[in-house]
Parts: sequence; structure tokens; C-alpha cells
Amino acid sequence: MIDRLHMEEKIVEHYRHMAAISQRMLAAATADDWDRVCEAEKECARVIDDLSMIGDLSPTDPALRRQKLELMQRVLADDAAIRLLSQPWLKKLDALLQTTDAKARLGRAYGADTLSR
Repeated sequence: MIDRLHMEEKIVEHYRHMAAISQRMLAAATADDWDRVCEAEKECARVIDDLSMIGDLSPTDPALRRQKLELMQRVLADDAAIRLLSQPWLKKLDALLQTTDAKARLGRAYGADTLSR
């Protein structure tokens, strides 16, 4: 039973780490620093991999179960906020790609030198 409790504490610690990373990701997204968001996202993926290696037990201890739930909710809330912040950037990227794609199609249809005139 002590081993299980230790494992449950270890799992909740992984969730704490994940919540801290998601807060950093949100701060970076708020600062429009998408490179930092990507770096934190990779770090979060490593934590998730580690968590999957040890197994994600549902804590039997009520306090640990509550902590895990609160941490999961915090991560999900941060993720939702990051998605909202990233949408304008995604729209700009989509517009840029469409413009680039349109230029490439015109270049293929009419010759690349006609676009530079």
C-alpha cells in the first residue's frame, strides 16, 4: 500500500509539473512568443511520456485525487486560453499561405517573371 501511495504522489507531481509548464505556455502566448510556446509544448510532451511510462493511476487518496483533478482543470483552462490567443496568429498564417499559394499558382499559369512586373 505504501508503494501505491508513493506512486500516486509521483503521478500528482507530474501533473503539478504539467500545470507549471502550461502556465509558462500561457504567459508566452500572451506575450506573443510562439517559439517559447513550442519549447514548453515539447517539455510538456516529455512529461506526458514520463507519465504514460509509470501509468496514470487514479489516486485512492481523496486529497491526491482532488489535487490531480484541480491540476487537470488548470491545464485544460490554460490550453483553452492559449487556443484563443493563437487563433489570430493562425488566421494570419492561413492568409499568408493562401497568398503564397495564389502567387505560386499565378506564377505557374503565367510564368514567374510576370509576377515581378
